[in-house]
Amino acid sequence: MDEAVSSNFELLEKIPLYVPGKPIQEVKREYGLSKVVKLASNENPWGPSQAVKDRISQIVSGSEDEGIGLYPVSDGYYLRKAISEQKGVKLGQIILGNGSAELIEMAAKACFIDGGSAVMPRHSFAIANIAAQASGGYVIETSATATEVDVDAIIKGIKPCTKMVYIANVNNPTGVEIGREGVERLVKEVREDILLVVDQAYAEYSSPDTFPDAAAFLNDRENILVLHTFSKIYALAALRVGYGLGSEKIITLMERVRSPFNTNSLAQAAAEVAIRDLDFVKLCREKNQAARKAFFAEAAKHRCKATGDAGNFVLLECAIPAQEFFVELLKKSVIVRPMHGYDLPYHQRVSLGREEEMEAFWAAAGPMMDSR
Repeated sequence: MDEAVSSNFELLEKIPLYVPGKPIQEVKREYGLSKVVKLASNENPWGPSQAVKDRISQIVSGSEDEGIGLYPVSDGYYLRKAISEQKGVKLGQIILGNGSAELIEMAAKACFIDGGSAVMPRHSFAIANIAAQASGGYVIETSATATEVDVDAIIKGIKPCTKMVYIANVNNPTGVEIGREGVERLVKEVREDILLVVDQAYAEYSSPDTFPDAAAFLNDRENILVLHTFSKIYALAALRVGYGLGSEKIITLMERVRSPFNTNSLAQAAAEVAIRDLDFVKLCREKNQAARKAFFAEAAKHRCKATGDAGNFVLLECAIPAQEFFVELLKKSVIVRPMHGYDLPYHQRVSLGREEEMEAFWAAAGPMMDSR
């Protein structure tokens, strides 16, 4: 084997694999179950809206202008126009991705075409680390805990070779929300030649009156990219569509590494309806807040610690090792997400679901916690 190829293989083997939440069908097959509750992937249990379903049906039915036999609009003009109207930004400041994960990968490709480093806090969304390494960069991980992101550490972690700083606000998997002061510090103190990526996949679960939206700084910093997804509160996870907001210069550069037709017609049409449905977003936010309050109240009754300020999930710590807890819950028809891969060996990330789903979780998990 060629030495260069062999060296590349060795580098690839060092990149961690992304392990998604187990799908319902697989758990049913493995454990011989007829019904399974999935609380592993932060999906919205109350959606999508009927208006979105109706629009998808129109696309499937087809017409001379649209249908699943036709290629999608490559740059997603009509969805981008809807985003522009809702977010108050120019059309040229918006780029679409196959979920926000692809946008992170695109940003990494653009940044690390000739190497360099990415700075991100410990316990950050795994895709950010994987994307940086797969694109030829390397990761500088700064200090953070399950309950706090250290903005000072991020700024101090920047090196001359740093080309990207990545933060998720709200952070997945810890549920930590960085306040407005922290976001403003990063905008002002991260070097101007560094791309500051702020992943706001869960922003819509926070109150729009209090959430520190990094898009407010689009006119203050050229090298900033703010990410959103339709997979979470809009409940379009299966369609894989997200968007990024940035300066026209940054978006133009990212377009050079975007795959053609990277978002499909169903996704574009559904998202165009979803982003305008403010009542549905408000309803899901309120239901999620009620589910979070109930979860924390129930957690207080057992030998566990629930944390996380925002998002549609909770980080749960108990005396049982994460993988052991995860497997035992699978046997009881409940899927959660063990966090040992995030250096949180006794933590589970539990998505907030419908009342009957949360009852099923506690019926399975409560006795396990109480016995330790």
